[in-house]
Parts: sequence; structure tokens; C-alpha cells
Amino acid sequence: MTGAIDACHHVAVVVRDAEEARAFYGEVLGLERLPRPAELDEKFPGAWYRLGASELHVFEQKGCEVKSGPIGAHLALHTGDFDATVDALRERGCDFAFGPDRGPDGVARVIVRDPTGNVVEITDAALRD
Repeated sequence: MTGAIDACHHVAVVVRDAEEARAFYGEVLGLERLPRPAELDEKFPGAWYRLGASELHVFEQKGCEVKSGPIGAHLALHTGDFDATVDALRERGCDFAFGPDRGPDGVARVIVRDPTGNVVEITDAALRD
């Protein structure tokens, strides 16, 4: 089956409050919002964002619970300018759960959490072709 799956179309994140999530992903992280079919908002509020060639789909489930822990399941986002990204997050009042730090491998990482508690890692780790 090697080669049958060749890309990630989207990743979905469940949140308790779609409006808070839109503020975090759209305003704090600065992700580009994509059009989403209106009938989906009637079924479950949320938003879609561009992540390079992929997408992030955020949707609301009021009672969702996120497992606590230092990292666990998470979304890792790449930036080409780590320091500027960290500065922008600080200016937007973002709290860091870890970092910013550069490991012995030279890769920079910072961990933030969205309003529901989902873990989001931001890194300058090299992307694979």
C-alpha cells in the first residue's frame, strides 16, 4: 500500500467554545480563515483555517474534555521565523505552557494551549519534502 496516501488534507480539533477558538486560532495565531459551508455552522459551530497545503478544522462540542498533561496529543505548527512568531504571540497576550526554547538539536519549540486546553506546538523544525 506504500504511496496510496500522499498528503494530509486536514486535522480537526474539538473545542468547547467556537468563538473563543476563532479568537485564538484566527487572531492570536494569525491563521488564515477559509470559507466553510453555512449548513455546517447549523450542525456544529466552528471554523476552517489554512495550514500550508493542509487545513485545520475547528469545531465545537460543548462538553468536550481535553486530557491534561505536559504534552500528549497535539498539533505542531511550523514557522520560518520562530523569534518573530514568539514576539507576536507575546504581543497578543499568549501564555506559554513550555518554552520558548531551542533544544540541543537546534530546533526551537514553544507550547501554547487553546482556550479548551488543546496543546499547540510551534516549531522551526525542518519540513520534509
